[in-house]
Amino acid sequence: MYQVEVKRYLIEHRFHPSDGWSVTVDLDAMEMGKGGQNPPEKREIALHHRNWMEEAGVTIGPHPEYGRVDIVAEHTEHGTFLIEAEGDTSKQKEQSMYSALGQSIIMMKNQYKGFTYGLAFPDDDTWIIQANKIPNHVCSLLNLRLYLVSQHRVKDLREKL
Repeated sequence: MYQVEVKRYLIEHRFHPSDGWSVTVDLDAMEMGKGGQNPPEKREIALHHRNWMEEAGVTIGPHPEYGRVDIVAEHTEHGTFLIEAEGDTSKQKEQSMYSALGQSIIMMKNQYKGFTYGLAFPDDDTWIIQANKIPNHVCSLLNLRLYLVSQHRVKDLREKL
């Protein structure tokens, strides 16, 4: 599952604009299938999911306040969520997970106290192994959610925290 798909399905199942969420998604050239060596179908798949996001009311681009966060989801009752998403690439999953975790920690600034942070990964066994490396108490301390995303649902590994 590509990163753009992880973003789309997370929004569709957890942060849908029709449920009152204001969502901004940052999409870079690589995840849109431009540049680098990508499978021929990646650009078409990425465009399909970008179009779905735009039609659903998602703003595409850097967030005006938080910058190049993969997903910023804001709701008057549920608060603000800053989420980094990963998808299947040629990089090792472990390195992708560490990169997403590092990006999340860097954006945890004092003025964002009370925000919920998240990491989103495809829902498959290899990603679950990586996500489970982050201890529960660390997720609790950082207010960090771990989302496993598929086309049909989103699971939160730390739902009971």
